[in-house]
Amino acid sequence: MPTKPKTLVDTNIFIYSYDATSIYHKKVVRFLNDPSFDLYTPTKNISEFFAVLSKLGQPFPKVFSFYQNIKSNTGLLFPNTSSLSIFEILLQKYEPKGNKVYDMEIVSIALDNRITEISTVNVKDFAGISEIKVRTI
Repeated sequence: MPTKPKTLVDTNIFIYSYDATSIYHKKVVRFLNDPSFDLYTPTKNISEFFAVLSKLGQPFPKVFSFYQNIKSNTGLLFPNTSSLSIFEILLQKYEPKGNKVYDMEIVSIALDNRITEISTVNVKDFAGISEIKVRTI
């Protein structure tokens, strides 16, 4: 049996799946429920998920419950010394500015886990990074 493609899920997909009023909601929910993918996300995206929704005043119990669903359906990835080495290489290669630094860390964790595809709504966040393929949701 062929293995399913691994894809790293960007934070915005979780946020839009949480927000039923988002224009992206149905599309991202369909993607997250597609059994043909193995979904992964770094813990950095989990903290960003909590940060964004808390800024938006969302009730913590509802956000935490949604997080539990993410955790049970998505492989969580952690930074380590190997991903840090990849991060350093990417920093030197791309010299990112501002929030692009965070995107480089996300890419480094994906690459360290042999994941070369990132699924996102915000394609521009990862544009120009040749080490990965960006899947538009």
